[in-house]
Amino acid sequence: MLYYVWLQCVLGAGSSHLKDAIIHFGSARAIYEAGDEERKASKLFSKSILERMKKTPLSKAEEIIRKCKNENISILTVADKSYPKCLKNLSNPPTCLYYKGVFPDFDNEPTICIVGPRNVSEYGKGASFSLSARLARAGFIIVSGGALGSDTYAHKGALKYGQKTVLFMGCGINFGYLPENEKMRKLIVKTGGCLISEFPPDAPPLGVHFPVRNRLMSAVSCGTVVIEAKKRSGALITANYALEQGKDVFVVPGTPGNPQYEGSNILLREGAIPLIDATDVISEYISLFPDKIDIERAYKQEKSEKSNEKNAKVKKISDISLSKEAKIVYNYLDRVEFYVDDLAGLDLSDDDIISALTELEIGGVIKAAPGGKYTVL
Repeated sequence: MLYYVWLQCVLGAGSSHLKDAIIHFGSARAIYEAGDEERKASKLFSKSILERMKKTPLSKAEEIIRKCKNENISILTVADKSYPKCLKNLSNPPTCLYYKGVFPDFDNEPTICIVGPRNVSEYGKGASFSLSARLARAGFIIVSGGALGSDTYAHKGALKYGQKTVLFMGCGINFGYLPENEKMRKLIVKTGGCLISEFPPDAPPLGVHFPVRNRLMSAVSCGTVVIEAKKRSGALITANYALEQGKDVFVVPGTPGNPQYEGSNILLREGAIPLIDATDVISEYISLFPDKIDIERAYKQEKSEKSNEKNAKVKKISDISLSKEAKIVYNYLDRVEFYVDDLAGLDLSDDDIISALTELEIGGVIKAAPGGKYTVL
């Protein structure tokens, strides 16, 4: 472990030199113990890296390991047997990963990455939360980046039902970036999830860190869900990494001309999978994980939730604060069960209808069921 932590200090996060260096020298220790001339003769390292190798003492790695031990942070190196193959297969795998919590078996668990903007719309908040909650209950591990906005709602959707979620950080685990989400990060660890970073414990959240981090989020996931994305968006960076890695990309469709969805609609034109309901994701992977994904559980209320919301099911619509569009949809309903197509007579856009349904569902007025069906509670 010591020499791999040292090597990461030298190479930095996202380095493409790691694989060739290990193949050539055999191990991180061999790289450390090699002389300056031998490292130079390998022609694997730039002048700046060779200089850092000379100037980076082993004591720096010892200090990081000691810090991790004191803060209950574990370290996983590329040489460990439990290191995920999905990361090892990258052209630039992490030399080390620092984590707190239970590190998932990404190679054998259904995992979905959910990303979107910090300034997410109300519809996007509901979509991120409800999709995450449903997929988590179905058996998926939810991965996101812990940022304010869409990421936060994705993590909280899984946490609502005590399900696992993984937060990949663009800084060190100890840095405390975004204090607003400190309680959420602690809850992720407490509920069996995990905080993961490629950066040492006290590394700051530099802007260059986040694109480097995003490649890991897509790599450990079966697919990446884009909730909303402008033409220039961090979510697009993650989606593009996913495409490069041969992974699926799902996109929540947006209204044409809406700048909040300009990047999303570009992805759809390029062949991304439209995402209307959680079943669009579940159906892609249930055959790969038949013993781990349960579509019925995704739409089934937990017993405790049934008990806690028993009175909510019979509350008056006047007791709920709803948008004008949600009230229009509710007042139009004349049956206990219905499909989205049944609302075609409304003078509302498809986007407004989906937003209204999400709002009604979160408010406990309706419940989504498999096959695109809804039930009025």
